[in-house]
Amino acid sequence: MKKGILFLITVVVLFVAGGLFHTKLNAAGSYLGVQKGLIHLAYVEYKDSDTVTITCGYGECNGHYWEITEPIDHDMTSLTTAEDFHYIYIDDANSIYSDPVIIDRTTEPAWSNAKLSWYNGNDRCIGVVWSPSGSATIKGYIITPDLKLVTKNSGEYIKNVLSNGNPDGTYRFLECSDYSPVNAKAILIEISNDDTTDACYVQVWSADSAYSQLFASTYNYTAAASGWLDLPRNGSRDLYWYGYNDDNNHFTVNITGYQIER
Repeated sequence: MKKGILFLITVVVLFVAGGLFHTKLNAAGSYLGVQKGLIHLAYVEYKDSDTVTITCGYGECNGHYWEITEPIDHDMTSLTTAEDFHYIYIDDANSIYSDPVIIDRTTEPAWSNAKLSWYNGNDRCIGVVWSPSGSATIKGYIITPDLKLVTKNSGEYIKNVLSNGNPDGTYRFLECSDYSPVNAKAILIEISNDDTTDACYVQVWSADSAYSQLFASTYNYTAAASGWLDLPRNGSRDLYWYGYNDDNNHFTVNITGYQIER
């Protein structure tokens, strides 16, 4: 009887612990309490112009627990010479859990309230990379533990979305939805303009929230700023920009990084 009570208490404790992480019960790979939406580490890092490395980590996909115990090199299959974002997925149908199969697609994921994550069908998105126009390659990048991806080299950008813009003292709309991934929660922006005879002012902000903005001012010089703009989930990812009417027509906006939700 005592052994039976002790076993029951042990199972209850393991189940409670598994509510946050996972509890492995046997070598066959049965698990209790895989938290919906769970993901830890498993970063998609840049390796070379057509290969990414998924680091060690674990998570949940469509109700299944998966785990990466050694880094996985994945050769991209969806690259073309057209500029586009390429999303990295756990292939649910072909994975033999807990071992995940990695695939890449240009198909965008969608946020699933039921799964509490970004999915394309039953495939869970774990990362996204940018391929510039003109070559079937990945843009070099560095990724941080909080999933902020920035261009690998100083002075580079993902996309120049405005060049030689003519400020006129009014709020100007800037289409940018194609130049940040659908699951971006923030983008890194560089803005600048100049005025050699008077005050110069540059400002940019999210079309979905005027509180998420970046600005700078100067006199008889170049005004420039760089920083992160927060984006709401499922927002437009477009921008507005503003400058004084008498400033020079050199207004520039570059997107140099993004932070994703998975």
